[in-house]
Amino acid sequence: MCHLLLALPILALPVFWLLPLAVALPVYGAVAGLSAVVYWYAMRAMKQPIQNGVESMAGEIGEVVGCGDDGLLVNVHNEIWRAVCAGSPLHNGDRVEIVGNDRLLLRVRQLDIEARYFRTR
Repeated sequence: MCHLLLALPILALPVFWLLPLAVALPVYGAVAGLSAVVYWYAMRAMKQPIQNGVESMAGEIGEVVGCGDDGLLVNVHNEIWRAVCAGSPLHNGDRVEIVGNDRLLLRVRQLDIEARYFRTR
């Protein structure tokens, strides 16, 4: 459906064959104006940062809620995610920052005490 909206100026060209020029020009002008508005909103939407999903969580702060042999369980935005930490071993209650992801497995690093209290977000 959205592809039809993007191709609207091309699809409206037959109006010049079907209607007199005095009628076809205003009709095609309205179609071109509508297309320009749709293009503007589409370009604006494409420039927005990712707002959902695991890709948007880079830099967010979470809390370790479980430790095990297979990895960590981290609470981020009231969701429990599996995570791994390459640094020092973590314990329940430790604050972590998400530095990346590998599919649905978060890569985290432990926050030091200064970053925990002086984070500006």
